[in-house]
Amino acid sequence: MELKEIILRRRSIRKFKAQEVSLDILNEITKYALLAPSGRNSKPVELVIVTDKNKIREIKKAREGAFSFLESAPACIVVTADEASSTWLSDASIVATYIQLLCVDYGLGSCWGHAFERYQDGISVEESIKNLLSIPANYRVLCVIGIGYPDEIKDGHSLEEVNNEKLHYENW
Repeated sequence: MELKEIILRRRSIRKFKAQEVSLDILNEITKYALLAPSGRNSKPVELVIVTDKNKIREIKKAREGAFSFLESAPACIVVTADEASSTWLSDASIVATYIQLLCVDYGLGSCWGHAFERYQDGISVEESIKNLLSIPANYRVLCVIGIGYPDEIKDGHSLEEVNNEKLHYENW
């Protein structure tokens, strides 16, 4: 599939079939995603692949409403990065985007759930996830991406949706 077609097809999927996603596919997605560019090629991003249903439920509890898509997700990837890198936030965002685009290429759906600087009942979502998954203290958790075979159909995007007034040439 061409990249442009993948971009048009990518939608946030919040309902997944009860079908396992093979570890081979998840490994392939994550390896390609880790080839994403990073500031000074520092590669501060590390990923946690989670397929254990009980752990996915515990991650969901860290941000109940926003992470509701994890209820049916057979897998998720937690995107983390070493905060020592001044570009960790951008680098992790690029990797997360690659993951979502790669999911489309593999016939999978995905949904991004923010963890960075989010709180539930006054408790840091990042800290909850870090404690649950034994993520080192110097790593930040950007997001959790639920992954699975879609159990909902959404129309793709089209270029007609682009607001051309948001395009500027040479200056604002």
